[in-house]
Amino acid sequence: MTRTYFAFAAGLLALFLLIFHVHWAVDILMIFVLIGSLLALAQEVLAFARRLERSRRELAEVERLRDAYDQLDRQAKLIIRTDLELHRTQEELDQRLASLMSLHQLGRSLQVTMRPDEVFGRLETTVVTNFGFSKGLLGMCASLDTVEWRSLIGVNQDVADRLKAHLIESGLLKQILTDPRPRFLQDVSDDPMTHTLLERLGVPAAVVAGVIPHAGPSGCLLLGRIGRGVINPKADEELVSILTNQLAIAIENSALYEETWRGQRELERKVQERTHELAEANTGLVRLNKAKSDFVSAVSHELRTPLAAIKGYAALLGSGQFGRLAVPQSERIAKIEKHADLLTQLITNLLDIARIESGRVTMERQPIPVEELLASVQEMVHPQLEAKRIRYAVDMDGVKTLLGDPQHLQRVFVNLLSNAVKYTPEGGAIRVGLKRDGGSILAEVSDTGCGISAEDLPKLFQEFYRSNAPINQQIRGTGLGLALAKRIVEAHRGHISVMSDQGKGSTFTVSLPIE
Repeated sequence: MTRTYFAFAAGLLALFLLIFHVHWAVDILMIFVLIGSLLALAQEVLAFARRLERSRRELAEVERLRDAYDQLDRQAKLIIRTDLELHRTQEELDQRLASLMSLHQLGRSLQVTMRPDEVFGRLETTVVTNFGFSKGLLGMCASLDTVEWRSLIGVNQDVADRLKAHLIESGLLKQILTDPRPRFLQDVSDDPMTHTLLERLGVPAAVVAGVIPHAGPSGCLLLGRIGRGVINPKADEELVSILTNQLAIAIENSALYEETWRGQRELERKVQERTHELAEANTGLVRLNKAKSDFVSAVSHELRTPLAAIKGYAALLGSGQFGRLAVPQSERIAKIEKHADLLTQLITNLLDIARIESGRVTMERQPIPVEELLASVQEMVHPQLEAKRIRYAVDMDGVKTLLGDPQHLQRVFVNLLSNAVKYTPEGGAIRVGLKRDGGSILAEVSDTGCGISAEDLPKLFQEFYRSNAPINQQIRGTGLGLALAKRIVEAHRGHISVMSDQGKGSTFTVSLPIE
């Protein structure tokens, strides 16, 4: 600063001397002094400018540091607030996790509950405390104005009775059961019912909700919190809603299980009763069937004697031993003999059916040459085949033998072929085919006859059944042939069935075991 003043003073002095022109030499000297002063002043000005710029930069740096400090201060405050919020959120999450774990454990314990009313006694202390509450009551409601407490947590019976009276008298219980959504109650409310409820429960805040299952008894849940810490009504209501839904589901499952169990017991009882009735009915049917068989057998035996006499006398009369007969007389006696033969066949069939049903007939099991069996059957029906010019074909497909009783199986095939001939028009065709099918041999008798209606097929093998088809008015029969064939096949541990298209023909299939 001194140098600046000196240079300034020297400059003024040189300028003064130049103005007065003391001497040219002095003027030249003063010019140099003035130039030196100006240079010194310029240097000082430059130095001052640099100092001023440095000060400005330092001031800007100070401002930047102040801004950075303010920003750090704000961030620190934000971090502290965030940490507090995270800590509070962590506490809420821990409590929520504990609540969910309690719900899971409660759900597992409720799975073994068999009766709906037992569910209301399953509320445990750990569930209430993990939900962030200190007191809890769970009751079963038989109606809108009754509640029976089944679980008491942190509450004695006297307090529970006073709460029950207040819920009923104030109508709050009816509101809860009508609208079961959780309600968060605090002592800051202006509602006197809320104040009375919280006062009797001894808490500043509580949640009340209804338990309304689709099946089973309804209920009322009341949870109270003693502390006045951070309260999240929405979270409390959500947790209580989950709890009441789980309780409702458990009640529904128990009710359905109990209903199913009772239904099963009732069904078992009815099945036992019905089984007993069926057993008695079956015993009666066996007895009646035996009586029927015995009756048929006795009647058939009794009929054979007079029938034999009728046939004998008809034969004597027809032989002419008692005098020559006129043609009309011979024709009448021939009809007597024919009908006597039919009656004899009917009696024989009845006796055979009765014997097979009663087990008095034993079917022999021996190899039967198929070719010989079918040849003998064809020989019996050959006249009828010739008379109606029916084409007859046999396809044994390599089957050489059948296992069974020769006499009775011959009757089966004679019956099936006779029926085929009866119901096949002139110029038709009948085919007998055999083939192996696993452990059985299938014998099929097919014809191109009139066929059988679908209504008659299920009844075809019943005794004495004859269809109402017009053709049956022309063809005589007893309705016992197919019934007897069915008994014989079943006695061989086989099966007989029929398929038919009306107007196209029928196919009867006999299945016999190979061994």
